[in-house]
Amino acid sequence: MKRTIVATVAGIALLFRPLIGQIIFEQPLSPRNANYRMEILLDTEKKQIRGNEILTWRNISTVAARELQFHLYMNAFKNNQSTHISESGGSGGKLRTKKAWGWTDIDAVRIVDGPDLTPALSFIRPDDDNEQDQTVVSIRLPRAVPPGGEISVSIDFTTQLPIVFRRNGYAADNFFFAAQWFPKIGVLENDGWNCHQFHSSTEFFADYGVYDVTLTLPREMVVGSTGVPLETIEHDSLKTLHIRAEDVHDFAWTAWPGYLVAETEHNGVTIIHLYEKDHASTVERTLNAMKMTMDYMENWVGEYPYPRVTVVHPPTQAMEVGGMEYPMFITGGSFWHMPEGIKAPEMVTVHEFGHNWFYHMIGNNEFEEAWLDEGINSYAEMRMMTEFYGEHTSMFDIPGFQMGEIAMQRQNYIKVPRWDRTLRPAWTYIGGNYATFSYGKPALMLVTLENYLTRPVMDRVMRTFFQRWKFRHPSSEDFIAVVNEVTGEDYNWFFDQLLKGSGDLDYRVASVWTGKGVTPAGLFDSDSGKVLLPVKTSEPDSSGAGTEASEEAAEMFKSTVRINRAGEVIIPVDVLLVFENGDSLTYTWDGAERWQRYRVEYPSKLAWASVDPERKLVLDKNFSNNSMAVTQRKAPVNYITARFIMFFETALQILGFMG
Repeated sequence: MKRTIVATVAGIALLFRPLIGQIIFEQPLSPRNANYRMEILLDTEKKQIRGNEILTWRNISTVAARELQFHLYMNAFKNNQSTHISESGGSGGKLRTKKAWGWTDIDAVRIVDGPDLTPALSFIRPDDDNEQDQTVVSIRLPRAVPPGGEISVSIDFTTQLPIVFRRNGYAADNFFFAAQWFPKIGVLENDGWNCHQFHSSTEFFADYGVYDVTLTLPREMVVGSTGVPLETIEHDSLKTLHIRAEDVHDFAWTAWPGYLVAETEHNGVTIIHLYEKDHASTVERTLNAMKMTMDYMENWVGEYPYPRVTVVHPPTQAMEVGGMEYPMFITGGSFWHMPEGIKAPEMVTVHEFGHNWFYHMIGNNEFEEAWLDEGINSYAEMRMMTEFYGEHTSMFDIPGFQMGEIAMQRQNYIKVPRWDRTLRPAWTYIGGNYATFSYGKPALMLVTLENYLTRPVMDRVMRTFFQRWKFRHPSSEDFIAVVNEVTGEDYNWFFDQLLKGSGDLDYRVASVWTGKGVTPAGLFDSDSGKVLLPVKTSEPDSSGAGTEASEEAAEMFKSTVRINRAGEVIIPVDVLLVFENGDSLTYTWDGAERWQRYRVEYPSKLAWASVDPERKLVLDKNFSNNSMAVTQRKAPVNYITARFIMFFETALQILGFMG
């Protein structure tokens, strides 16, 4: 579907606003079963959003809906005992005082042209028994909505923005950022509503639809948002913006009079960059990262279909809203005069824009299977950062220190390789390891899978998965099914261990030995008695006649290498033996037993041995034991020092945790 904007868009009056009709796209890209028309006002004095939403919802499940369930995400900041704050340690940091809290109140709800439903509203806790949590609300219906049926409800609501916290809120100088700010319907599946509470380590899950929004706010505000601005009407000290987004599952926006605007076009898409003046040095870097990401993702898996995308670098006083993804709208982050050798602005931009493919067009359930977007998108980020900025310099390229993306992710994972498994609801990770097991480990798992399958095969897997499941809600089993289909083989053994299991991967060279001896010419494994290389008997000369090889005894050296599987994960692995004369032998071991011994006789001493010599198994928790020399000197390894890891992690904390 090519990007198209109907020519009459600019002249659309706010009084005539077709909700479901095509304004941006000629044909719908998604089921469009959750559609919102909103009229909202930003009260800059009270830090509130007040207004009305009309939700038109179609039941695309196979079960009747006897209630509607809505997320009230902002209520996570309503008190210091919500599930979100309790899981965060109980204090909420900046939210210690009521003045800093945020919330969403449903003031009234009714069926359009029907009865008042406000008395039927009640808070529910599908995940725990926390009576202080009000992030999910149920509204009982007088009549069930059957499969294929439709209902429209009108909701008057007030949202109090908190002081900037968890990618939301207000800050000094009239800065506002509104994410998950409205009553948002959950997803009805065939086994019932999927509408989880807002936990400290979960993000979001929603159906696709059209968002038609009018936003009234002070005239001096510079606004960025999901969607396409259609019209602006100014009146006295205020202005009203009409914004429309089609085939998205979320709508977020920001307003601040201090934003500067850079605009460019790439591949027919308008790219808007909002930034503060102190971040001017990274504008070109950010826009270039956006363009390169678009090119890579479109060539790799599929087209970016929307006509517009906005990237925001929040001001210094609101850095906590940085590093997050919304449809057609992302937040990055930077510092004043960020050195070019530190690729943090590029990395965050690449990651968050990549989410417009893996999460916004592939609408997986981030509550229950966060790896499907965070892990896959981190894998995409690794590929792009490596291609754009170099294998060993994609994160840091400063005098005396270089670091690549894969090395950085490995350093986080190898600290806790067995603490948890990836495939589990995001709020249930043990010990706060959500980031490691939904971002880092699955990304490294997919790099390992790519190394095993080869890149061309992996590319077919990723493109098939994207094209088949875009604008739908795939599960982990759907991804695995695509892998099996594209490869023509069963890879459940791989995912059972690395996705669904918590075992670690560690192959090591346990011992090497070489000694002198004299035997007939040949090469064999004395354990199995099998010839490993053929004995040379005859070779044609230039005339084509054979010349007999010498049958004289040759000076041979016996060598023994033992490889151990120190981890729980079993995966085929290569073993390399290198001799002093430069020759080498490579074997493939299925890795199933706890150890494997190789005995060879060869006309040269063994110099060293290596398991997984090409470092294909990037989840191996200890590369330093993968090689061993006969002289007991290990092969060179790139050791990453702790002080630079701490430097990088501190930078990420200042930028804000990536979404």
